[in-house]
Amino acid sequence: MQAKKTFLPQPEWIIAILITTAAVLLHLHFWLHIGGLWRDEVNQVSISGRHSFAEMAKDSFPILMPLTVHTWAAAGLARTDLGLRTLGLLVGLGILAALWISNWKIRRAPPLLGLALFGLNSSLIFFGDSIRAYGLGSLFAAALTATAFYFVQKPSTARAVCLGLLAILSVQVLYNNVVLVAAVCFGAWVVCWRHQDKRAALQILLVATVSAASLLPYTQSLIASAGFSDILRSGVKLPRFFASYTDTLGYPLSGYIWIWILLYAAIVFLAVAGSPRTQDLQKNENVISNDDLNLFAAVAIIIAAVGFPVFFWRAQLPMQSWYVLSFMALVAVCFDATLAAFRGLIRVVFLAFVAVTACISIPTTAKLLNAAHFSSVDIYAQALMANAAPKDYIIVEPWLFGITFNYYFKGTTPWDTLPPIADHSTHRFDLVQQQLKNTNAMAPVFQQITQTLQSGHRVWILADAGWMGVPNPGSHPPASLPPAPLPDTGWSDRPYTLVWASQTACFLSDHSDFVQVKSLSADRFITENVQLFTASGWKTNALAR
Repeated sequence: MQAKKTFLPQPEWIIAILITTAAVLLHLHFWLHIGGLWRDEVNQVSISGRHSFAEMAKDSFPILMPLTVHTWAAAGLARTDLGLRTLGLLVGLGILAALWISNWKIRRAPPLLGLALFGLNSSLIFFGDSIRAYGLGSLFAAALTATAFYFVQKPSTARAVCLGLLAILSVQVLYNNVVLVAAVCFGAWVVCWRHQDKRAALQILLVATVSAASLLPYTQSLIASAGFSDILRSGVKLPRFFASYTDTLGYPLSGYIWIWILLYAAIVFLAVAGSPRTQDLQKNENVISNDDLNLFAAVAIIIAAVGFPVFFWRAQLPMQSWYVLSFMALVAVCFDATLAAFRGLIRVVFLAFVAVTACISIPTTAKLLNAAHFSSVDIYAQALMANAAPKDYIIVEPWLFGITFNYYFKGTTPWDTLPPIADHSTHRFDLVQQQLKNTNAMAPVFQQITQTLQSGHRVWILADAGWMGVPNPGSHPPASLPPAPLPDTGWSDRPYTLVWASQTACFLSDHSDFVQVKSLSADRFITENVQLFTASGWKTNALAR
């Protein structure tokens, strides 16, 4: 008589549940404490508030994220910052759910590596939960990869349709997800080719074709924006590129980037070592083994790893750490689908590694979340609403911060950015490009400063930390730059903004009592850390130019 089985929780499940609980709490902490929106989030909200697909697509992303935010707002859930951040919270929790569902469908096991290496990553929580497309893009990247595994295990028309839908959704969130779709499709195609399954191979080809074709409606918009996108396309600098990967893959310790590489090397080894002979494939042409899953993962990861740098090099966009998140989602799913079925001593080492990683990541991420906000612009905007008079004058620099300031400042005090532009609702690179060609762009600002100070009112300057100091009277300002593009920096606005900030500081130092107001702690803010200055009184002296 067979003994009755008793339920004993496996260590894998206990560790996975504990990590998931910690990750959920970290997401909740971010949701409650991260504070106001920063400029890219404000830009996303503004774009999403438009009422046509063509207008919503005028951004760095395709339509799906603006449409999601638009729907959220139409339901009355975006009236406050916390309401908007609830959408980001759901996306972040959805990524954790995607990791669980993915590995359950593939292996009936918890996603230990995905949770430890990706789910607790601070970049995922900070930027995956922000009101941008990177979290949603990562969610669909995880689901896409899992569905490709599911298809490879047992190809069918229904699974091909699911894969096709997720491929379309993936590229409709992030343009760079095209690389991930190509990677999973080619990986799946290689397995189908090895088994000589022509029907499945054709289905994979259709998935790739349809998802690529879904981007054709954006062609005209991308061509139209090419004229002013030179400001954005400042090129891929290798140090910044490697730093972006180190920030994400090298978490919670910089050496962890080698862990990702070693785990991928293990997948390649398993794929090569387990490669069946031709006669074995002919005997079992419809049987998909773990070796096939290893082959799929090895091919998909290498295509994605090579394709991502090529994509951003071709786009000539300065690399950011959050660009890597959807790539990490693909790799995390591949790791769990192929590497977690260990036995004996290797299993103990594997579980110990996951537990130690979690023990390092959880307090590290919690510390970062406790100390950080995205922006201080919203805080200063509230302060200026309370302290700036209607006939005062406010200067915000650089112009990018004007997007956040415009969103939060509801006072009557006139204000401008450096350079002054007419619209601060979104990223208006076209208007900035016009000012980069204007050698007299600062004249209206100096005229308004003079008028304000001479009439006995104050000038307030909200400046990026370190961009504007208080020079001694008589300090020589830098010479104005010639019209863009410059030989070394092209259409980059940064050299111009730094010169304009220094010229403004020198002008105020010469003609007023120019002082810095006590600033908030600099290490609290991630993307927009500003300092507040004030100038009052008008003076003309021998040192003034």
